Amino acid sequence: MINDQDHNSNPNLPTLRQVRERLNMTQEEFARELRTTPRTIGRHERGEHKLRLTLGQIKRLKELLEQAGMSINDLPDDID
Repeated sequence: MINDQDHNSNPNLPTLRQVRERLNMTQEEFARELRTTPRTIGRHERGEHKLRLTLGQIKRLKELLEQAGMSINDLPDDID
């Protein structure tokens, strides 16, 4: 199992959970925005699953990050 801290090699970079919380979204809302399931988001946040995103999902994530005042460059490289 990979925990959120191990998954994020730089502790100063935000996790997807922190991004979601900054947007004041539930796992269900965040999953809907990324066109995935709440279970997938939950498993990723618990470190049970590496999130794999399509190009469309990456584009939507970029838009969500911008809404949160962040950039895709703020995320760790190993978020896949």
